Amino acid sequence: MLLNCPLHDSSLDLLIGRAIECDPQLIIDHGCGWGEVLLRAVAEVPSAVGVGVELHLPDLERARVAACERGLADRSSFIHGNSADHRQRADLLISLGSYQAFGDVANAARCLREDLLPGGRALFGLEYWAFRPTDEELGHMWPGATVEDCLALADIADLLHNSGWRIIDMHDSTRTEFDDFEVGHLRERELWLVNHPEAFEEPIRAELDQAWTSWFRGHRRPMRFVTFILA
Repeated sequence: MLLNCPLHDSSLDLLIGRAIECDPQLIIDHGCGWGEVLLRAVAEVPSAVGVGVELHLPDLERARVAACERGLADRSSFIHGNSADHRQRADLLISLGSYQAFGDVANAARCLREDLLPGGRALFGLEYWAFRPTDEELGHMWPGATVEDCLALADIADLLHNSGWRIIDMHDSTRTEFDDFEVGHLRERELWLVNHPEAFEEPIRAELDQAWTSWFRGHRRPMRFVTFILA
């Protein structure tokens, strides 16, 4: 998987192209994962430097290797830690699927707003309920899932406006983008099982079966992903 969020390459490139119209000189990606979004943005602005913040060390190592391979190591750095502890004002702030680093959506919107330099932009993506989940669907999701775990799209827009943001643009990920994202998380493990039949043990198979059930019977119908360009 190139991206750890439900966006196709073409969608991300379009969003980045619009976000960098402010000519950012400092780009910070909170919850940067393996740095794909940050590195693409830095590559598009030759005068910019980028900082990625991430808790998962293997992802950070992958990001640093990618930066070297793309000739961007001198303009990008990656910090191991929680975004709430590594806040910095910047021209372009990125948070795709990682608002939890600041607690909840409302606090993420507030923190990012406080950290945006004048004239800057934010690329802010998160899950939302396209349909109110049923009790049965909630029961198939992550442990303890409740309807309060996501907001409706209109409620997110209200929250952003109340936090001082203006919505410049948005991308509502398609069903195909979301399906590709979910399958991408399972594909490598499924292929490993197919190619190692001797390891096809009941616990491994049951774990993957449960993951498919959680998606198909849980969040596949009610959940979507939206990415905003904010100013």
